Amino acid sequence: MPKPANDNTRFLVADVANLEAEIDALLGAFPDLQEDETLRADMLEGETSLQAVLTRLLGHEREAASMVTAIKKRADELDARKKRQERRQAAMRALMLRLMKAANLPKVPLTEATVSITKGRDSVEVLDEAALPARFLKVMKSPDKTLIGEALRAGKKVKGAAIKTGDDTLTVRAA
Repeated sequence: MPKPANDNTRFLVADVANLEAEIDALLGAFPDLQEDETLRADMLEGETSLQAVLTRLLGHEREAASMVTAIKKRADELDARKKRQERRQAAMRALMLRLMKAANLPKVPLTEATVSITKGRDSVEVLDEAALPARFLKVMKSPDKTLIGEALRAGKKVKGAAIKTGDDTLTVRAA
């Protein structure tokens, strides 16, 4: 069970635990409910606070979903702002370099910093990747899960792989 985020959700976690106990007791007292989903749903609605607790949980889940959306939007805005500032920073550095080269000055001390020109560093430039000998290439291997899944679903055995059923998930659709 996930750890409660705050005191409000802590009460909900307790409500869920109490409700689980009520449901177990009800199903223990009336085993016929196991076989009839409609009767079970009606009994749980009438005899427990299942609907009220689910409604409160849904409210908190929707609030969290809204916050996730808002935070993602804000993060995207900040990322765009960061990229603009990185471009601005690069442009200012290029202009400083241009001025220092024009003045033929390798170093200029200023109040806030000393600006200096550093010789460029050597780096490798690949001109034609296809012409490179194999020993200079990295080979990346990764499982082709689509192909493995097709083989397993067709009844074939694939050493080192198996079909795994994921955990149950909850779907929430607005009414």
